[in-house]
Amino acid sequence: MLLKPGECYYLQDELRPELQKNNGKIYNNIEEVLNEYKNKKIVSIGDYVTYSFINKNFKPYLSIFDLKTKRKFKFDDLLEFFKHRLIVFNPPGCITYYLIEAINYATKNNIDAIQVVGEEDLATLISIILFENNIIIIYGIPDIGMSIIEINEEWKNKAKSVIERMVIKNGIDYR
Repeated sequence: MLLKPGECYYLQDELRPELQKNNGKIYNNIEEVLNEYKNKKIVSIGDYVTYSFINKNFKPYLSIFDLKTKRKFKFDDLLEFFKHRLIVFNPPGCITYYLIEAINYATKNNIDAIQVVGEEDLATLISIILFENNIIIIYGIPDIGMSIIEINEEWKNKAKSVIERMVIKNGIDYR
């Protein structure tokens, strides 16, 4: 990752369709997910996916959420469950240097949650690259369900390919 502080990878519109079609296995039921993957390290990305896990008394290895969702539930439950969490700014359509650093720091220091101010959607891409093979990434797809990606070299290469085509921007807007 070649970013410097204050920079981000920015997702151009022409790359969005590629990300929308590159989903893993789709599930609609958290119990099915837990039955199949509960013995693996799971990274949950998204508010409702993370909430679904903690509502079933399952704590993911790492959870990344932004407290923005179409579904109605109490965000207080997430904040109460993850009292100790990193908070990082990451604008929509970006992967900031700070998000990458937060994920690295969290995993090296046994921190199990990152709250994103902005948007966490692209954290999936960088997580695929940063985590070792066989870790499970689970993220929500609005109006569809949960996508499950078991990290392997093929997924890492897909994620790297997208990031290599993203534009590096300076001077991120922190408003």
